[in-house]
Amino acid sequence: MALAVIAGWLALIADTDRRNVTIPNRLVVPGVLAVMVGALVHPMAAAGALIAALPYTVAFTARLSGGGDVKLAVVLGGLLADTASTLLMVFLAQVLHLLAHLAARSPGVRRPHAPALVAAWVTVVIPAAVFG
Repeated sequence: MALAVIAGWLALIADTDRRNVTIPNRLVVPGVLAVMVGALVHPMAAAGALIAALPYTVAFTARLSGGGDVKLAVVLGGLLADTASTLLMVFLAQVLHLLAHLAARSPGVRRPHAPALVAAWVTVVIPAAVFG
């Protein structure tokens, strides 16, 4: 049940970013706060959040990513709370985003990244949920 609620919330974030090329704070900040609280009990949530946020923070400082992407990465890494899974998610998100960019064939256009990031998270989470 909880996984379905989280997946629905992430679908809303991805769709909002797809339509507006922005992730509103009102959608993502509650997740950041939840991860921060969860990290007090489960330190690996903090590690996952930091690992996921690092490449997005670097991209943000180079103006290659938005602040919403950084916050979403914090949430998704914190939810994974596993180093290997978080690294896989970040890698898959980059591959999916690149494929979407190449398929669109319109250079210079801003592309939303949340759909790729959420899809990568789902790709990592679903097999773990099904196969343990």
